[in-house]
Amino acid sequence: MLIEANYKLGVVEQKIILCLASNISPDDSDFKTYTLPIKEFIKLLELKGKSKYTELRQTTKELMQKVFEVRVDKKVIQVSWLSYVAYNETEGTIDIRFDPFLRPYLLELKREFTSYKLENVVKLKSSYAIRIYELLKQYEKLQERTFLLKSLREMLGAEDIYPAYGNFKQRVLVPAQKELKKKTDISFEIEEVKKGRKVEKVKFLITSTGKKKSGQLELFHENLEEFKRPNTFLETVKRLGLQLGIQLSDKMINDWEKYGPEHVIDLLEKMQHRKDIENPIGYIIKVLNSSEHNEAAAALEKGDIIAHLVSRFRRSKESLPEWLIKQESIKEIEEWMAIDHEQAVQQFDEIKSGVYEILGIKESKKLSKEEKERIKREVEEMIRNSSK
Repeated sequence: MLIEANYKLGVVEQKIILCLASNISPDDSDFKTYTLPIKEFIKLLELKGKSKYTELRQTTKELMQKVFEVRVDKKVIQVSWLSYVAYNETEGTIDIRFDPFLRPYLLELKREFTSYKLENVVKLKSSYAIRIYELLKQYEKLQERTFLLKSLREMLGAEDIYPAYGNFKQRVLVPAQKELKKKTDISFEIEEVKKGRKVEKVKFLITSTGKKKSGQLELFHENLEEFKRPNTFLETVKRLGLQLGIQLSDKMINDWEKYGPEHVIDLLEKMQHRKDIENPIGYIIKVLNSSEHNEAAAALEKGDIIAHLVSRFRRSKESLPEWLIKQESIKEIEEWMAIDHEQAVQQFDEIKSGVYEILGIKESKKLSKEEKERIKREVEEMIRNSSK
């Protein structure tokens, strides 16, 4: 669906996308912000002279503006490739993040194809061509692969269209044959195996085209490991540690890996917004050594929410009443945690004492049923009077 989407990328932009895709792990639970070395991009793009940094910034800026359409069920969704780009001028790196909408599509591509195959696949427009490429590429050395016609239709998702073989061949197989020959590293010829007058099997005779990658693409693959290096577990944790003002040894980081790389990175990323942790290393060790990781993560999440709410209300120039703080806090929690209203109310009840204590708010006593009824009657009376 992604490759069929209505978009156009230049070769440089396409290589940047491939470079980012090469950093995605099929085990990633979500997209990360990938940090990539500027000098490797400059090598890749063969930019020279004093303006190369400006040119690179212009390229990523234009890529962020490339919007394409993806059809999902009865929706046509307009989306851009990237949601965030930051140039770390003192570190010589770029932080780049894919748009979160693309996650299922790009993770699926990463599962199915190596970066080399991706290079061929991104050029294809037809979903049938992509699927045929995948089916034939793995048999490239054997130089042929035969399918029962019925099985081939099922594999291509074309069971119920073009029932006559002649139409199926002209509308599905031949266009894919032309696309693969023109745009990828393999091509094929078709042989029909008949039972009587009816085509029963289709044999694909596979040829390696031996197309050489362009000089730029060869350079891309030579430097691929350099692109990946800053996003290894070790380098990522070191970088997050420095942002917290601490220098972590390789041994310490390697010891932490047993707790799960994603868990450690997630912990350090959430700590970036905390101002209440006096001993970051001690705090990290305490959380990681907790036997209840989920409990520790929940506690960290609650700490984040409290810090966010306190920061939000402290920006107000006037003193806010308790009822308004409660109302606005519940709205913030709904958005922050992507939960419904009732769940947000429950979450607020669990953290409100901490929020109120920091803000110096005295919690009002709970009203009795009779008091609530009295206030309700008074409000109704006020409404009636104002409408007269």
